[in-house]
Amino acid sequence: MAQETASGISIEERVHGAMTWWRVPLMTIAFVGVLGLINDMKMFWYGLPVVVIGELIQMWATSHLHKDTKFTISGPYSHVRNPMYFGRFFVGLGVFVMTWSAGPYYLIGYVVLYMIYGNLRVKREERRLREIFAPHYQEYCSEIRRWIPRLKPYSKSENRRAKWSQVRANHEQIVALGIAIVMVLIYVYAKILKCPWYW
Repeated sequence: MAQETASGISIEERVHGAMTWWRVPLMTIAFVGVLGLINDMKMFWYGLPVVVIGELIQMWATSHLHKDTKFTISGPYSHVRNPMYFGRFFVGLGVFVMTWSAGPYYLIGYVVLYMIYGNLRVKREERRLREIFAPHYQEYCSEIRRWIPRLKPYSKSENRRAKWSQVRANHEQIVALGIAIVMVLIYVYAKILKCPWYW
């Protein structure tokens, strides 16, 4: 049970609220900071495919996801419980691969922080999903792992096709566009300002 403060709001809810409120400014600061660490175009090209793979996983997940209205057990959800966070991890990982020449500590720090962030977010969401989709969700959790995908699909998985309409309903096309713009900005910044000798 979450520990509550004097106002009756749990500490976990306060932390979640603060993270939601500060998410955009913190991501902007992090992006600017990461730009300053990229000084090797070779590492940009190593990191870019990792970013693309991560975003493709996210798009595959959103093409099956019906948030809070349908228990999704098709597509990537038949192999891992949290494919969205799994894909998001690789998007960030690819960006931090680009900073490798500045030192491996940034990449290691990202992995550790993402593990903490991911576990906090996922545990919160899983409690809500257990309430909405009980008892099916509990059975699903007993078979499918939280983070590590398995090759064999869920025994009760549905054979549904990916739908672009669901990608749009989940606004993932906007996320994909944003990631594409960020990659172009990183490329231009690194190529022109940081590594002009690579022309």
